[in-house]
Amino acid sequence: MDSNRLSSEGNNTPAFVRPFLHALNRMQADEVLRPTQYLERARILMVDRLGLAGSMPHASFARGIVGVMADHTHYFDGFALMLRMKQGISVALRVNQEQTTRIMLEGVSSILNMDDRDVNQRGLKGLLAHVIASVGLSEGRQYDISVVGGIPTGLGAAFHAAFTVALVKALHSAHDVESEKSLVRDQATEALVNWYGHRFSPAYVIGVMEEFSSPFLLVDTSTLESLPIEVTGKTRPGWGIVEWTRDWEPGFVASASRMKWTHTALKDLKGRGFPKLTSLRDLEHRDLEKAMDSLPRRSRNVVKHLVLENRNVQKLVVAIKKADWQFFGALMMISQASKNADWSTTDQIHSRVTQETESASMDGIFGAVQSGEGGCMVVLGQPFSIPSFLDNVREKVSGHTKEEIETFIV
Repeated sequence: MDSNRLSSEGNNTPAFVRPFLHALNRMQADEVLRPTQYLERARILMVDRLGLAGSMPHASFARGIVGVMADHTHYFDGFALMLRMKQGISVALRVNQEQTTRIMLEGVSSILNMDDRDVNQRGLKGLLAHVIASVGLSEGRQYDISVVGGIPTGLGAAFHAAFTVALVKALHSAHDVESEKSLVRDQATEALVNWYGHRFSPAYVIGVMEEFSSPFLLVDTSTLESLPIEVTGKTRPGWGIVEWTRDWEPGFVASASRMKWTHTALKDLKGRGFPKLTSLRDLEHRDLEKAMDSLPRRSRNVVKHLVLENRNVQKLVVAIKKADWQFFGALMMISQASKNADWSTTDQIHSRVTQETESASMDGIFGAVQSGEGGCMVVLGQPFSIPSFLDNVREKVSGHTKEEIETFIV
């Protein structure tokens, strides 16, 4: 038996204590590495696979974030609320003398080969090529690259931003470029915009780059300013992630369609009583009902979803300052309902996780919301309620899908 784990076996343990022991065991099992450990593992991964090749690789680390309410800022300049993760990602890199770039991922035995000048590749290879092009230092060089991370890929934009920032910083280190904050931000955002094929919210890049110790970060994507949000009082909630899609692909087609919906909605508003409006950000709350009445059906749901998501970010900040986690969770559930009814980013698994969340409200679970516009949801609840809830969700939802359900404690 592991001496670091607490046992709930035997008749001496009261029944009401067992859930708490189970929660502690899950938390202890969810190992979180320090940044230096991520860096060392990335270097070791490369050396073990390919040898020293004359030099030790350069390595860079980026801490993960979760967009609690941030996906709407892909479509217009608004406010985003990010949650700081304990987990992160590290990229080790060195120039090689080969004809191809070689990529190693921890946990994957095969080595990926690619020409890093070809930006038309899909998935990881395409993103990597866009980052190298954005940094503009390679001059046709090829690289050895190893990646070690603890961020769920299902988080989508948050995962892509962390990987991109770590890679940009590693490239700067390999080429003796001073990694000024604004330069890293701009090059990472440019690469992500080019890879996605349309606007990518800078909130994710800023959230990854900011060195904040508080749990939350409020980002204004118009001014590119950010503000750490402290949690007041002694009550701190627990956070978990439920994930069922794990690839490197952004939702190219779907997100491009939503981008068109947004442009159409703004055009409709300007032609129906709001001629000076340049962004949905500037639509006053008191004018929302008037705007909805004037819009054709095709644009009503778009405006309703995006404007209310942006307004609710400010309400989330108020909930944090009041330590009102039930209100915070209710806002998450309102957002999830809107994503399902008005924004078309959800599927049956989202609905099942939402149902499980509602059923567990009396057991200390406050809310759940999709993060990343893909197969990933973030869950809020009492710290000792989160582990057993994640276990229950994985068991119950797995029977209704061919996708493998994974859960994480944040």
